[in-house]
Amino acid sequence: MIVRLHAKGLTKTFTLHTQGGIVLPVFDNIDLAVKAGECVCLHGPSGAGKSTLLRSLYANYKPDEGQILVEHMGEPLDLLAAEPWEVVEIRRSTIGYVSQFLRVIPRIGALD
Repeated sequence: MIVRLHAKGLTKTFTLHTQGGIVLPVFDNIDLAVKAGECVCLHGPSGAGKSTLLRSLYANYKPDEGQILVEHMGEPLDLLAAEPWEVVEIRRSTIGYVSQFLRVIPRIGALD
């Protein structure tokens, strides 16, 4: 089967600026390959980095190191090196992300 999403060597840290610049490692050197039609489950305790990994795969967060290749229009595209308009296009047509927390904008109807 064709690999649709391939993450290589992903590393992510957060710097806690309000706590003296402490660097908090989230994950280190993660590799992930998702093939067409495959179902993937991320499992782990709270704080293990599952949501951060998903946000990184969706390009909401930029990993410190690594590469994320997404098959888009039959070609692999490096999501971390992509132009902003390419990321928007990939989100429109290729990948999606639904947060575990629904953030509703008040005073705007569901159809808007």
